[in-house]
Formats: sequence, structure tokens, C-alpha cells
Amino acid sequence: MPCRLLASTAVALVLALTGLLAVGHGQSLTGEYKVGVLEPLTGPLASEGKRHLEGYEIVRDMINERGGVMGKKLVFAVADAPDPTAAATEANRLITREGVKIITGTFSSRLCGAASEAAARHNVIYWETSCVDPRFNKRGLKNVFRTEIDATGFGWYNIEFIAKHLAPRFNLRPNQLKIAFLSEDSSYGQGVTEAARQRAKGEFGMQELGAEYYSFTAINDFTPIIVKFKQLNPDIVHHIGYTNDAPLFWRQAREQNFLFKALVHAGATGYGSPDFGKALGSDANGVFALLEPGPGFRMEALRPEGQKLEREFREAVQKKTGSYPLGGHQLAGGGLWVLKLVLDRAKSDDIEKFRSAVMSLDMPVGSSINGWGVKFAENGQNANERVQHYMLQWQGGQLVTVWPEEFSTLRAKWIPLGSWDQRK
Repeated sequence: MPCRLLASTAVALVLALTGLLAVGHGQSLTGEYKVGVLEPLTGPLASEGKRHLEGYEIVRDMINERGGVMGKKLVFAVADAPDPTAAATEANRLITREGVKIITGTFSSRLCGAASEAAARHNVIYWETSCVDPRFNKRGLKNVFRTEIDATGFGWYNIEFIAKHLAPRFNLRPNQLKIAFLSEDSSYGQGVTEAARQRAKGEFGMQELGAEYYSFTAINDFTPIIVKFKQLNPDIVHHIGYTNDAPLFWRQAREQNFLFKALVHAGATGYGSPDFGKALGSDANGVFALLEPGPGFRMEALRPEGQKLEREFREAVQKKTGSYPLGGHQLAGGGLWVLKLVLDRAKSDDIEKFRSAVMSLDMPVGSSINGWGVKFAENGQNANERVQHYMLQWQGGQLVTVWPEEFSTLRAKWIPLGSWDQRK
């Protein structure tokens, strides 16, 4: 072998052994930085957990193509957390066995409390990107941060949509609207529902006809609730449900010819999950779900830097999955991108330096993935006003963006809902 070729081979070998990795965009990475990822990969939330993990992986690859975090290649240590006990146990394992200094996840409000408390006991950073439990940032934990809106924000958005968009389409004033509230009974459902009830009555004087809670892991028949609601004759059903109970309610409402003007939901599960469309097909038409943006989203409404990032994110999701970004992808991806910005600013996972970097971020709405902005409060919660959300509607087998109208090229249909066989 010629001397010049031998020397080149030796240099390449040294670079590989020392972790110097050539990457796209003309940058190089030195070593690896490992983050723990907790997801419900088995159990009743497995579909959502897997989609959420996929969103993390897609944006992890985007990050590594753009210089990694703190100049290092971002890698994951992934753990399965199907229930709160497993979430705490696996968080401990990620910290003590994998040596991570940051844990992120967990998609569900059932899991984020246990996982974050385990992280706090080890003084490890916990970075939540999806759960909306309103108690999450009210425990005085200085190591806990959340990029997603909380349940109070979900409730605020839903009532804003009902009062400002639906009521005029029904030719009613907000205080003439009759609402029936229905929800699963975890902190997710209760948090959203109680926030919505409070704003509906306190700010708009809407008429609450009833509020029913149930266990999403136990319910197998909504008939008693549907019979009760039919007698009350609501204009709107406000339903917060999970993956299995939402289609069950919808099917049984159709079977029993329960008619109402609109159903409104919030979150990337239940009516906001692609699994709802797969289960119901065109029978899903007309349902509203508060989410991140879907088809019909007008990217031109974002700031230039937000447009560029959103477009690159969509292309990456399309390349990986063959589909438009779904709610789980968007929540995980949007949150992980903000974590990258914080680590690059802090240049450390030392909790004080990290926290200082979090508090210094100030990005207006429209700056990042999903059109989000960033401004954290001292309790570690990203401001609800910066986490822009959108109302989507099931139309022809997909969720499309219909509100706020300045962010959408499409418009809501079936207002009010007609009979069950007239929603095609």
C-alpha cells in the first residue's frame, strides 16, 4: 500500500475511534450525548407512545444533521413505561444504569408525574413534551420543564372555539349554548374538562347540562350516559377521551341516534388520534379535536424561521413515515427541538446552567415547529399563549386544520351536524 494511502487510512481510523463523525450541513460531531426517553410502548397507550417515540427519532436525526447538541451526536436510551409504577422504575434505571442526566417523554398525563418525581430525587432534569396534567408544574420541582400547553390551556382554547366560531354558526349567543361535558377521569381529562367548565360558565354564561366522568380502562358501555344526554338535548358534547373509549362513544351515539350540533375534543389521543379515523372511516366526519396543525395549515402565517423549520420537519416525517406529521410526532418533535436550543445555549446539563438557559429563551409564536413560540415561567411551564394550537376536524378520513382561520386554507363543515347519514 502506498505511503500516502496508508496515512489516510490511519487518520480515518483514528477519527472513527475518537468519535469524530462527519455529518451533513458541513459540521462535525465530537462524541455522543445520551438522553433518556420514557414512552408507553406496551399497554393501552402503546400506539400513541410509539408514534411519540417516532417523532423524537425523526427530530433527533434532524438535530444530528445540523450539528447535534453541544457539538455531540444526540442518542437515546429508550425505556417502556406502560403505567406509573413502570415510569418511576424505568426512570430510576435510566439514571442509575444508563447514566443519563436528562429524561424526556412520556406522552401521557398518567405517567409524567411519577417519572418526573423519580428524576427529581436524583436531581436529574425532566423535560416533558406532551402531558397536560395541570399539577405537573405546581410541585415546586426546579428540575422539571414542560414545552406543551397544560390542561388549562386546552380548556381555554376549546371554549374560545365554541364561543367565537361555533355559536355564530348556530345563530346563537354563547350564553344560549347548552353543553354536556363527558370525560375520562385521569388528570388529563379532569384538567381539561374542569378548565373548560369554569370558563364556559364564568366568562360566557353557557348552560351546563351535565358533567360525567368514567375510567377509560374499565368502561365498555356508554348507554346509560347516552340515554341521559339524549334527554338533556345538548347543543355541544365536550368529550375528552382516550384511544379506545372515544370510538366506543361515537359508535354507540350513532347506534342510539343521539343527535347534537357538535362534538369538541382536545389532545392527540381519542378523537385526535389517527386510530379514530382508522376505526370509523367516513363516519368520523364532523368531530373537532384541538391539536397541532394538520393538512390545510397555512405555513405562510409563520415567521420566516418557523416556516423553514416546519417545512424541513414535515419533509423528514414524510420521508420516514409516508404521511403528514401526526399529533404524537409533532408534540415530541416540537419539544425535542426546544431542548436542543436550551442545551446549545447552556453548553451543559448542569441544572443551574440549564435552568438559566431555559429562562433566557424568548421566541414569539410562529418561530418553531408547530408554529410554537417559547417563554418559560419560573415553574418550568412554557407559556400557554406561546404554544399556539389549532382546531382540526375529521373530513373524509383525515384531520384537517380549520381554525384559527388565519392559519388555515380549509373551512369547517357540518355545522351544525346533520343526521348521522348526512355527514358524507
